[in-house]
Amino acid sequence: MKICFECSEYPPGPHGGIGSLVQIQARALANAGHQVRVVGIYPGDYPAPDIEEDQGVRVWRLRLPPYRTGWLTARWRLFRLVKRWCEARDTELIEVPDYGAPAAGWPGLPVPVVVRLSGSASFFRNEMGGKPRRSAFLLERASLRRGDYICSESRYLAKRTRELFAREAGPDTVIYNPVEVPELLPDARRVPQYVMFAGTLTRKKGIISLVRSWPRVKEESPAAELHIWGKDGQTDEGGSMEEFLRSIIPDDMAESVRFHGHVPLGELLEGFRTAGMAVLPSYAEGFALTPLHAMAAGCPTIYTTRGSGPELIEHGRTGLLVDPDRPDQIAGSILSLLHDAPLARRLGAEGRSHVERNFSREVILAQNEEFYRRCVGDFRKRGHHD
Repeated sequence: MKICFECSEYPPGPHGGIGSLVQIQARALANAGHQVRVVGIYPGDYPAPDIEEDQGVRVWRLRLPPYRTGWLTARWRLFRLVKRWCEARDTELIEVPDYGAPAAGWPGLPVPVVVRLSGSASFFRNEMGGKPRRSAFLLERASLRRGDYICSESRYLAKRTRELFAREAGPDTVIYNPVEVPELLPDARRVPQYVMFAGTLTRKKGIISLVRSWPRVKEESPAAELHIWGKDGQTDEGGSMEEFLRSIIPDDMAESVRFHGHVPLGELLEGFRTAGMAVLPSYAEGFALTPLHAMAAGCPTIYTTRGSGPELIEHGRTGLLVDPDRPDQIAGSILSLLHDAPLARRLGAEGRSHVERNFSREVILAQNEEFYRRCVGDFRKRGHHD
């Protein structure tokens, strides 16, 4: 097959979950013999070439013009490029994310457009108790309607998106996120007292609750260290989240909390291979890659009861689930792993096995291939011919 992904955060530059997901999927498809392209809109100073090849994946980065309406120009250029590929039969299927509404306003194309639900801006604002911004909501709704087929990363995300945008049906399928399962390191390399958080520093990720839980952890386990990995975000008031977090850490515990900032994905994955546990008490996730990466590395994982958390982890068997509104519960779960080494080892091993069976790159690749073939075949049967 000839597949094109629209993605405006393809690594190696700064990126989030969508960029990581697209890279994993694109590489897997290219390795399986498919022709894969990725195209997106990037800032002028994005640290990557305009055109490159990444493990068999051809990547195009269209630069955002500096003037005020440059985003409109860039979106039109992107569509024209994709349309040219379709007409030249260089692309049989296009996949776009729901976030950013990339397909809003797209005219018809001779190939199917798949929208993958990863969590739109309106979805996340709604999950956090806010009201979606009208302009973003209208664009995202238009992009969803433009999709010929919809794939969701989780059942929870599918249900909430359907309710939010008043869609009567869908999605066409649910396919979970894939992760690469790394080789295990000897247990002796894992540092039990090393507590690891990974994610952008925002309230949505539950980092405030985690930091508020830390004094109790330190009181009962003085050797514990909290390592926070991820780029700085903003507080609700617009200030630096890292500065705010530092301000609420007691002075006598400040040295036990270390901020590592944004790092490449490879460095983050190495961290999971040696950390004593990963703690990710998020408020809103469509279906996050980070807990899967941690589990794949055999790292005992504490995740969230919110959103798709219960779809990913069976509490007490493949990991632990906590309410992000309860710092006391977060602290209790951390302490249970710090004080019970056999429990930590068992959760790490069961979590890794769970990922291998259900979320490995090979398992998800087969599901994506079958879905794409079904979309292309159905699209042609419905009278759409290139």
